[in-house]
Amino acid sequence: MKLKFTKNYTSFSGAVLLAGILGILFSLTACKTIDIKDKADLLPYMNKTVAFMTVKPPKNLEKVWPEMMELIEQRLLELPTLGKVTGIKERKLKFVKNPKLRSQFRTYLSTLTLTGISDKELAWKLEKELESPYFLLLDFASFPCTKDCSANEQWVIRLKLIEAHSGDLIFLVRKQHVLSEDEKIAESYNALAGKLTTEVVDEFASGFIVPWHRWRYEHLRPESLRINRSELGI
Repeated sequence: MKLKFTKNYTSFSGAVLLAGILGILFSLTACKTIDIKDKADLLPYMNKTVAFMTVKPPKNLEKVWPEMMELIEQRLLELPTLGKVTGIKERKLKFVKNPKLRSQFRTYLSTLTLTGISDKELAWKLEKELESPYFLLLDFASFPCTKDCSANEQWVIRLKLIEAHSGDLIFLVRKQHVLSEDEKIAESYNALAGKLTTEVVDEFASGFIVPWHRWRYEHLRPESLRINRSELGI
């Protein structure tokens, strides 16, 4: 009887341990997830001029948002796979000269963030005025958590590279994070927002590349059709 009891006890302990591990993994997955979507071939989009765009920040981040975006823009300027980046200050100067453009920009962002669809007519106008054939949009949304979450607030941060003329999504990084109670304290809240946004940019930097096998194929093409890697600076 003692041996039988020991055997059952061990089996029960193993089940409890397994359930605990699965519970931890589930909670970690529920708290933070990251997704990436991209075109099958990214080579045609390397080193292109992009206009950096941002949405209106969540209310609790309004005070730190300008500094956050300045740091993010500096990080984007360092990426070798991006060409010229039309930044926030440069964009605002264009808006001062053309107030109608500001209105069109706000309408375009509102439509894009609410529906996920790029308004082609507005995109063409912005492409011309901003002199950027591609838009790099940072979307930071804060909203109540779903019924499956233990917290009451979650963030979804997206960094999208969009071709202005066609509206095609070239590359997307999406991070979702459910806030714990400790993370809602002001200093932790602001620091976490900056940390997660930087992580999204870092994911973009590591994923928005041309893999070695694509370069190998490119080197096999006739020289007249070949894309020179050294000219792209990547």
